[in-house]
Amino acid sequence: MVDRADTLTLTPPAPRAPWTIALVIAVQAAALAWLMVVPLPSIEAQRLDAQARAEATGDPSGVTLQSLRRAYFLLAADEHLARAAANLSDPEHLGQRLPIVLAALLIAGAAVSLGDGVLRLLGLVRGLPSLARWPLAFVSGATLLSALTLGLGRAGGLEPWPVRAGLGGLLLVGLVLWGRDLLRRPPNRSRPPSRPFPLGPIALALILAPVLTLMALGAMQPTIEYDALEYHLQGPKEAYQTGRIAFLSHNVYTSMPSAVEMLHLLGMLVLDDWWTGALVGQLLIAAFAPMTAALIAATAWRWASGRSAWVAALVYLTTPWVFRLATFPFVEGPLCSYHAALVFMAAMAWTIPREEPRRSVASWLFVGLLAGGAMACKYPGLVSAVVPFGLVALADAWRRRSWRLPVAFGLGVMVAVGPWLARNVIDTGNPVYPLAYGVFGGSEWDADLDARWQNAHGPRPITTAAIMSSTLDVIGRSDWHAPFYALLVPLALLRRSARGLVLPLSAYVLYLFATWFLLTHRLDRFWLPLLPAAAVLAGIGADWTRSRPWPTWLAVLLGLVTATNLVFLTTPLCGPTAWTADLNRLRREAMETATPALARLDAALPDGSTTLVIGQAGVFSIDHPILYNTVFNRERLAEIIAGRSPAEIADELRRQGISHVYVDWSEIERHRKPGGYSFSPVVTRTLFEDLVSSRVLTPPVPMGPNHLLYRVVVLPNTPPENRSSP
Repeated sequence: MVDRADTLTLTPPAPRAPWTIALVIAVQAAALAWLMVVPLPSIEAQRLDAQARAEATGDPSGVTLQSLRRAYFLLAADEHLARAAANLSDPEHLGQRLPIVLAALLIAGAAVSLGDGVLRLLGLVRGLPSLARWPLAFVSGATLLSALTLGLGRAGGLEPWPVRAGLGGLLLVGLVLWGRDLLRRPPNRSRPPSRPFPLGPIALALILAPVLTLMALGAMQPTIEYDALEYHLQGPKEAYQTGRIAFLSHNVYTSMPSAVEMLHLLGMLVLDDWWTGALVGQLLIAAFAPMTAALIAATAWRWASGRSAWVAALVYLTTPWVFRLATFPFVEGPLCSYHAALVFMAAMAWTIPREEPRRSVASWLFVGLLAGGAMACKYPGLVSAVVPFGLVALADAWRRRSWRLPVAFGLGVMVAVGPWLARNVIDTGNPVYPLAYGVFGGSEWDADLDARWQNAHGPRPITTAAIMSSTLDVIGRSDWHAPFYALLVPLALLRRSARGLVLPLSAYVLYLFATWFLLTHRLDRFWLPLLPAAAVLAGIGADWTRSRPWPTWLAVLLGLVTATNLVFLTTPLCGPTAWTADLNRLRREAMETATPALARLDAALPDGSTTLVIGQAGVFSIDHPILYNTVFNRERLAEIIAGRSPAEIADELRRQGISHVYVDWSEIERHRKPGGYSFSPVVTRTLFEDLVSSRVLTPPVPMGPNHLLYRVVVLPNTPPENRSSP
């Protein structure tokens, strides 16, 4: 681990022989050429799939994707940048974003105030650079704010005005304390000698200003991502609509730790609207990206150099993966922030002098809070954050002969993730529901559901081809990766004066890759928590020497790759690009793009209707009341018809207030294909034909190909106000 606490004690990069630098540049040039021309795998797979379908059907009109390479974005830069400028030419609708921005500032300010209060309480503010202090306050405060929201929601207290008042109070306290600090700061009467501001930070600011602007505007657009529509946003929506956070037996994903999703819920409560509130949450997710970059830069600056710091920040924030995650309501962006914070704080805790035992205990308590915060984002944080940094805490305890350190670490973990585990114990008896069913069981789970879950989400077979493909993707071939990592990270090992940080960070990156490959179903975004540590290494590698001609080549390398990334960021392949468009239009278009049949269904349903949705769970955008379940929950329809006659089925549908039944046969058939998630065998076309012939349901109205809407038959004596039709 690092053994130096001050950058001033680090020796500058050692001079290198010209032939060594020439060899490095030659290898890098060859690697860069490969990374620029290798086909982007996901886009290439889509193109080949479209081509195969066209050949099978004899219709070539469906093949629209080209085999894209990174070099394409430079060659077509003028076309893409012109399109980006056109997408920014509608400023009259920017006012629609103002309530979203103000709500996000309120929540973010409350989080910073809460986190900074914890840093003050633990006595950790002293010695923290501002570059790290405020990001640390934000990420830790977001964890605690989410836990408080969970407690309030479980008590049924999710009301807009109390939440607004609580957030405002937290923000006010933080502002008062900050103002007091400014007043107490002694004036600096000695003026330091003036010296020119380095060009690196100036260039960084000029590059990152448009990136962060587009990131924020992209985040304030409705998403079409299925996982978000199914649970990242749908779970908070249901909590907002009911005024409480309760166990949802129809959506297993909402029982996972939901610290990030609580930001969406807070946005919904502040604006008192579930749709615009979701955009508040997305903007807050985008805010984690610059926080992560600041923590990465702080780490590189403290244990390497200023040049390493600004290169590391540039590498991270111009990585297309980072931009993409900032514009979607996924949890991996915030998860990266916790990993960046853990790297910085663990290194700080390790370097605290032995003469300050209380500060050491407080630091490891805070590290535990951050590790628990990572797990509160999603369960894999146990492996990527809690376990490795818990081991570092144990190692520090061993060398200091103080077993209070791992105890403090464990306490911090439980403060952050304990409320989520306790909720699951209360709801199901399983703290990590629906995982570890063989160990803890689970009252709302069974062996069949667990087998299906493991088949879908469990580890994949280990083969030589899988190892090679995964390694190449993580090195730099992945669609939204950046060549910086492959080109600069290995050079960090040549920076001898920083090896106290480089070696453990390198081991950590390898650990994250290995656990992703061995323990997960290898979804690409699941390996992204290794990016913060890799970005620190890339920054250190960029400053491995200052002997000529390395600085010149580094400038060329940074310019070429950054330009490629920036053009890519402006394309729809990386994220939404309707940056200044009318939000009302975007809302309609997003639903029509994500689930066109559901858009038609929502438009057709009458007021007062309640629809049972079968086969489709990406239902966030629907305005009307619905009942649904995910593919990994017990099928609602199966429970309704179990052991009942047609007349009894009709009575049960009416008892539950169901006026319509919508069936998405396309999704059902997709799940039933080999490699799919499987689907309840009870749901068949014959069943619905029988329900129609038995006059339980009316003949269906098509909402799209293989998308059918049935109406529950209304009894003759049903009061008129309870009758409805599409």
